[in-house]
Amino acid sequence: MVKKFSLSKREKLSSRKAISSLFEAGRSVYAPPVRIVFMLAEEGPYPVSMAVSVPKRLFKRAVDRNLLKRRIREAYRLNKQGLYDLLLQSDQKLHLLIQYTQKEIADFRSIEAGILKGIEKLRQELLK
Repeated sequence: MVKKFSLSKREKLSSRKAISSLFEAGRSVYAPPVRIVFMLAEEGPYPVSMAVSVPKRLFKRAVDRNLLKRRIREAYRLNKQGLYDLLLQSDQKLHLLIQYTQKEIADFRSIEAGILKGIEKLRQELLK
């Protein structure tokens, strides 16, 4: 069902209603330079539907925001398998929003380290 290192269009969270409910009722874990907001979902074609957010307040230029979003998506794509395995075992679905929180542009390695730490914290939260 799920290709190991892909991130298809159907895995992206694009519903305004789902994103707003994430901000209202979602829980979060913080792993610098990212904050991961999550909420259990009822349905979906994949175990996780995800979105990425980089604030315009911190990065005025769209080029910078797009660069950070690309790096976050790539880091997530390469490291999502552990989270997918847990959700498939427990037969759960998850909505996920990854927010960038630092004021300066981070390199890929530090973003990937934050994503890894965040996914591990998220797994611990889901196992509770």
